[in-house]
Amino acid sequence: MEKLLREILNEIKPLEEEIERERGIYKEIKEIIEENGVKCVLVGSLAKGTDLRGDKDIDIFIKFPEDLSREELEENGLRIGMEVFKRIKVKPEIDYAEHPYVRGTYKGYNVDIVPCYDTKNPKSAVDRTPYHTEYVMKKLRENKGMGDEIRLLKQFMKGINVYGAEARVEGFSGYLTELLVINYGSFLDTLRAVSKWKFREVIDLENLWGNEELPRYFFPDSSLIVIDPVDENRNVAAAVSVQRLSEFIVNAREFLRSPRREFFFPKKRDVPSKKIIMQKISERKTKLVAVHFNHKGMNENLLYSQLRKTINSIIKSIEKFNFKTIKQDIWADDEIGVMLFEFEIWKLPRIVHHYGPSIYSSGRDQEKFLRKYEMDKPYIEGYRWVVDKKRRFSRIEDAMNLILERKDGFGKNLRRVEFKISINDEILSIEKEEFFRFLAEFLRI
Repeated sequence: MEKLLREILNEIKPLEEEIERERGIYKEIKEIIEENGVKCVLVGSLAKGTDLRGDKDIDIFIKFPEDLSREELEENGLRIGMEVFKRIKVKPEIDYAEHPYVRGTYKGYNVDIVPCYDTKNPKSAVDRTPYHTEYVMKKLRENKGMGDEIRLLKQFMKGINVYGAEARVEGFSGYLTELLVINYGSFLDTLRAVSKWKFREVIDLENLWGNEELPRYFFPDSSLIVIDPVDENRNVAAAVSVQRLSEFIVNAREFLRSPRREFFFPKKRDVPSKKIIMQKISERKTKLVAVHFNHKGMNENLLYSQLRKTINSIIKSIEKFNFKTIKQDIWADDEIGVMLFEFEIWKLPRIVHHYGPSIYSSGRDQEKFLRKYEMDKPYIEGYRWVVDKKRRFSRIEDAMNLILERKDGFGKNLRRVEFKISINDEILSIEKEEFFRFLAEFLRI
């Protein structure tokens, strides 16, 4: 295993010329920022020495005095960021975290210029980031070689598709990955510990809470709890979904049992032909429904978070009409968004057996029921009034049309899009290679 890990590390560790190029870009931008009388700091993996070869992210935080209002901070941050990109002749775009910030691509690198408060009492997640960098760098100075152990874990997580806290992945952030290795000591020791994790595991590196039960009570909705060493009231693992947590645990066990290069560098799934996908759909004897729409370059984080909110709302509405899915998932690129459903029950009888009040309930309740369903001829079953009434929807297509028309509980931006419904083979009209890969995974091809 040691030989394998050495080989992987040689492939993922940044080359010296790469580091020099990145540092040169930071220096160039830093000089422009500081002309405005403010300080800036390099944060993230590049600053800590935990970045991977080929990583193209340079994160620069502009530090403003804490007596500045939020509006002034945002205004000045955007102004300076826009000025930087104008000077280096790059088209900028504005993105949003806790504060709006400016980003652009320069010499092949994704450069983010983010405003934050220069304060010992962080007001937001953005303000904590420089302290995260300081904390990790301090720990790495105390433990030589740990940066490479972190790199191994990051590449492992990328390989099994659990790396990234963004809405598309709902996995492990770079900072969380660093904290895990700092806590357990090495890549392998981290996997050994992870393989034995219990549900709602608690990790408190600095023992800020004193016991494990209090954090579980304080973070009731988290599947994994990792206390932020620089802010005891924050769970660094809040974004980790149950799905990604489970995948991480299972893959850790598998790797320890049978270490292979494929965990770090998986082979890309072949794109199945339309014929194979159609055959699989036919074999499953279920009904596949894709709700899809076009969008004009919506921010990926925003898009995925709103897709999740919308698909959850649709599922609740579907269940009220007594249809039942086996599973559902979402997919998107910079042009199309898709919500995919596989139905176990997609057609129902025209009649539904509907229970009313007990014969022992108040006369008013019984009378109200009998009046409401008079045309359906109520009758007694046991001690309950019942009626065999006409079902509102007997086909999932009809129910889905109403749900998409009403848009109850949909993400804000998705209330404005025009949805299309495709059934079974019609779904293949979404002719995109990555969507076909997604379909192959969904259908277990």
